Amino acid sequence: MDIQYLLFLQHAREMLGGVFNNFFLQISDLSSGVFVWLIACVVFWSVNKKVGSFLFLNVGFSRFFMQTLKLTCCVYRPWIRSAEILPIEKASGYSFPSGHTVTATANYGTLMERYRQCRPLCVFLALMILLTMFSRNYIGVHTPQDVVVALLLGAVVVFCGARVWEWLEAHPTRDYLLPCAGVVLVTFFLIYISFKSYPIDYEGDKILVDPQKMMIDGYKDAGRLLGVTFGWFLERRCVRFSLEVPLVRRVARAGFGVLLLLLYEDCAMPSLTTSLASSWGYFMATFFELILLMVIYPLFFAREEKTA
Repeated sequence: MDIQYLLFLQHAREMLGGVFNNFFLQISDLSSGVFVWLIACVVFWSVNKKVGSFLFLNVGFSRFFMQTLKLTCCVYRPWIRSAEILPIEKASGYSFPSGHTVTATANYGTLMERYRQCRPLCVFLALMILLTMFSRNYIGVHTPQDVVVALLLGAVVVFCGARVWEWLEAHPTRDYLLPCAGVVLVTFFLIYISFKSYPIDYEGDKILVDPQKMMIDGYKDAGRLLGVTFGWFLERRCVRFSLEVPLVRRVARAGFGVLLLLLYEDCAMPSLTTSLASSWGYFMATFFELILLMVIYPLFFAREEKTA
C-alpha cells in the first residue's frame, strides 16, 4: 500500500508536468545541510538563549535517535523495493525513519512548544512540518511510515525534552548530568553500530546500500549529540553570554555567526573529514562544529562586546 501511494504521487507529478517539483525540493532542503542548525543558532545568539539551547538539544537528540532506528531497521529506499518508483532525486542511505522529517519536527515543534500562545506562529510551524513530511513522499524518497514514525519520534523528543528542561531548571547544579548522559549514549551507540550485523545485497556487482557509508552518518550525529550536550554545559558554566545588548549587536551576532556556519560547512568540514580520513574524522568534525557554534563563537562575541 505504501508503494501504491508513492506511485499515485508519482503519477500526479507527471500529470502536473513537474510544476511543484522545485517547491517541494526546497521545502525538503530546509531540514538538511546547513539549515539543520541555522534556526537554533540565530535564536540562541540573538533572540532567546533558553529557546535556542532547547532547539540545539532537541535537534541533537532527535537526530541521534533517528540514526539509532535507521541503523537498526536498515530499511531500503522505495526505488530499491520497487523499480516502478522514480524519485525526483535520489537520497543515500536507509529509508526508515525520515531524517528530514525528524529534524523539521524537532526544530519547528520546539518553537511551537515554546511559543504555543502565539497561534498564528504555531499554525505556520505545523504547516511547515506537514509540508516537509509530504515533500519526502512527493519527491519519492520516503514511504508514509518513514515520515509518520519520524514525526512521532521528533514529537516525543520535544515533549520529553521539555520535562527534562523543567527538571534542570529546578536543579541547576545537576546540569553536569546532561553531558554525562551524552557520553553514555554515544559510547553504547558507537559500540552497537560498529559490531551489529547489516544486510548486504547486490544489484549486479554493485552493493545496494554500503553499511560502512551508513555508519558514517551515525558517527556524524553521535558527534553532534556529544557536541550539543557539552556545548550547552560549557556555555552555561563558562561563557554565560547575555542577550541584554542593543538590537544592532544581536543582528551582527546572527549575521557573522551564519557566515561562520556556512564557512565551516563548506570549507572546514570537508577539510577535516578528508585529513582525518575515517569515521572518527566525521565524528570529530561534527562535535567541533557544535562546540564552535555554542561555546567558541559566543565566547568571542561576548568578549568583543565587553571591550567595545
